[in-house]
Amino acid sequence: MEKYKTAKLFDANGDIDQRWFVFYYFRNPDTGKFERFREWIPLSIKSRSGRRDKAHQLISRINMKLRQGFNPYAHKEKRFTNIIDAMNFVLEVKRSFCRDRTYHTYKYLVKYFIEWLKTNQMSSYTIEDFSYYHAQDFLDNAKRDKGITNRTYNYMAMHMKTFFNLLVKREWILANPFQRIEKLPEEEAEIAAFSKEELSIMQKFLPEYDYNLYVVACLIFYCFLRPQEIMRLRVSHIHLSAGTIILPGHVSKNKKQDVVQIPNGFKKVLARFDMNYPPDYLLFTRKLQRGTKPAAPTRIAEYWRAFANTYGIPKKIYSLKHTGVGMAVDSGINLRDLQLQLRHSSLDMTQRYLDRFRRRPSDKLINGFPELE
Repeated sequence: MEKYKTAKLFDANGDIDQRWFVFYYFRNPDTGKFERFREWIPLSIKSRSGRRDKAHQLISRINMKLRQGFNPYAHKEKRFTNIIDAMNFVLEVKRSFCRDRTYHTYKYLVKYFIEWLKTNQMSSYTIEDFSYYHAQDFLDNAKRDKGITNRTYNYMAMHMKTFFNLLVKREWILANPFQRIEKLPEEEAEIAAFSKEELSIMQKFLPEYDYNLYVVACLIFYCFLRPQEIMRLRVSHIHLSAGTIILPGHVSKNKKQDVVQIPNGFKKVLARFDMNYPPDYLLFTRKLQRGTKPAAPTRIAEYWRAFANTYGIPKKIYSLKHTGVGMAVDSGINLRDLQLQLRHSSLDMTQRYLDRFRRRPSDKLINGFPELE
């Protein structure tokens, strides 16, 4: 016995002054009779062609859900959930498996979204009431009133899409209102390297100023580690005799276990670094000392800025990564080796990184170009 009848469009005979909707029938498990369900097409779509396009999207989505076993009777109550309650639910789900820093990012965005809903008298909306047009208006408002960059706009759109995808997967709603949001062209982030003079100053003064910070700088320069990964490193992750650093999934940014090599120049630095602590001790906690209580990755930037300001270095410490990559290329290290050390998923990703960083030929072209005569 069939459980449903596929979705169709009611177009009010083409009258755009009336409500259009997509409807389908599903057999009521209690009565055994078919009951009609409707998905309204927004009145804000003023053209017939626009409404038909929207209807086509809804019909395709609804029929696919029905074929996959969607039951509107199980779904019916959830779609009337208050949107603020739904966002708080999403936040709690995310909290159960994402890292603290990611959770705080999500929490800040949800708080901003809820404030926007209240400002626009939408705090009583259900998740079903919230449409693509509201989603676009939310992002446009952030762009206009907060003056965010295109990059931040795209990140906000991506995170909001993630939140509502969770509700779609749990069948609280059929469609993600952020799904159709288009990315804005992004301003290319600046990639800057240390000058020879700045490197010389760092090498001369940083080891005596703070050897722990010097080791952090070397982890970035030689091993291309990120600050958040560095602050998760433990004594047991360093294998000096094997010349490797093991990054378990809970340490690495991509949540996959990785291995990076310790170049010979860095081995000399680590040989003077006190790691005579229990294996489970963190290498860097408060004041970059070994310990058990984690510290925020932002500590690295704070300690670096205190040193850099003292010695007149304007660059951020993470620019040492770009410096190391550039110097490795100039010294003849091949692209495949760089890909592995950078932990990029493909050679294309490494090449794109180098294309952004290397905007001019190396000194070899200037000093080593054959003379015409």
